[in-house]
Amino acid sequence: MRYYTTLFLLLSWSLSAKVNAQDVDPKLAEALQHALDSMYAQLDIYGLSAAVQLPNDVVWAGGSGVSTLQPLDSITPEHRFASGSSTKTVTSMCIMQLADEGVLQLDDSLHQWLPFMLHVNPNITIRQLLQHQSGLFDFLYHPNFQPSMLQNVNQLWSLGVVMNSFMNSPNFAPGTSWEYSNTNFILLGMIIEAATGNTYHEEFQNRFFEPYNLESFVNLAYDPLPAEVAHLWLDLDGNGQLDDAHNFFTGWKSMFSVTGPAGGYFTQPRDLAKWMRLSMSGSLCSADLWEEASTTIPSTLPGNTQYGLGLTRQSFLGLTSFGHGGDLSYSTSAFYFPEKDISIAVQANDASINSWNLRPVIRALLGTYLECEPLISGSSAPSILEDSRVYPNPMSNASVFRFNLTSAVDDLELNLIAPTGQVVRAAKYQNLQPGQHELPVKTPAGLPDGMYYLQAIADKRQTAYQKVLITHH
Repeated sequence: MRYYTTLFLLLSWSLSAKVNAQDVDPKLAEALQHALDSMYAQLDIYGLSAAVQLPNDVVWAGGSGVSTLQPLDSITPEHRFASGSSTKTVTSMCIMQLADEGVLQLDDSLHQWLPFMLHVNPNITIRQLLQHQSGLFDFLYHPNFQPSMLQNVNQLWSLGVVMNSFMNSPNFAPGTSWEYSNTNFILLGMIIEAATGNTYHEEFQNRFFEPYNLESFVNLAYDPLPAEVAHLWLDLDGNGQLDDAHNFFTGWKSMFSVTGPAGGYFTQPRDLAKWMRLSMSGSLCSADLWEEASTTIPSTLPGNTQYGLGLTRQSFLGLTSFGHGGDLSYSTSAFYFPEKDISIAVQANDASINSWNLRPVIRALLGTYLECEPLISGSSAPSILEDSRVYPNPMSNASVFRFNLTSAVDDLELNLIAPTGQVVRAAKYQNLQPGQHELPVKTPAGLPDGMYYLQAIADKRQTAYQKVLITHH
């Protein structure tokens, strides 16, 4: 059945929803909603929701599309979505706090905390679990897993029973390679429980969700079903058509209890954006531990993604981000951008796409924010770069970047950035005086047609962005 393939990825009606734009600059709110609506139409899915937390702590949230057709219910910022593996950032931050408290150390071995388990090397360290270097088989792919989850959807599984029921031989020796495995975070949940005497979901609630008013975070295995959950659209019968799977999916307690610390939570994009800025800024643990957590290594995930301790590091429009994606039929992509001190969370209720398909939405919302940033009153110091534009635009092989400098600039960087975040053309200029300037912009040979960004950085501290459409037709 097709839905099995889509469902276990854990790792068009043009209707726009109401926007929670209170205290958000009206120009920015309108531009972000327009960007979200445009991406919704481009993805051609049932529903899409997003939130952006700004440096002043205000959150913009919006939605596009539908939750249900009969009756017609548009996606709003109040709808919750399964957030999948973005939950891993909560589990990892709980481990970081326990390390800060001296309860455990990142280089503790499993045998110091957990009993012997078949196919689990007791010398695997907490750090190797966090960084997916344990080599452990991913329990989601055990042949008995799916049938067991469906046999009794109301059964609540303990993490220990999961480990004893769905494990196979490891894929490599600990520390010798990298491979994403949800099993790592089941074991981390067990360590949290062994170290604290509480369940992992009690620790999450007490440490994070309650103190920081992240009320929309729920695990449906243990928490009541909220009033507003975006209905999941999933192919239930394998006929190639998506069905409203809300009643089936939200009642699936076995799945949410099993995947809990690896990806079993629902949330609103608004709270997810708040969480990402809170956790991925390093404010929830010591500076030393945050440096360890945010030190990343290459992974096999798409898009040149690097992996740290329960987080990913990716580049969007030349800016570094920390965060995580997630797929549990719903899809989620959520990141914090330290250079701008903003976070962006995007979620969808359509199982025909996954979290990697949401990266362009993150990029579009980020680009919109960067374009609006100079216009937002009180958002920054007086601009060095003013009145910037690219001409002609669309461009083919070459164009001109025109701008005004309000003061002298020692170094100016000019980067042409592809939709993937890759810099495809870079140029540097020095000792530019105040006044009007024109600089050439050339496209590399063989560059595909499409939308790009031209990024100008003055003295490494102020940036201007322009959208550039490149076409050779």
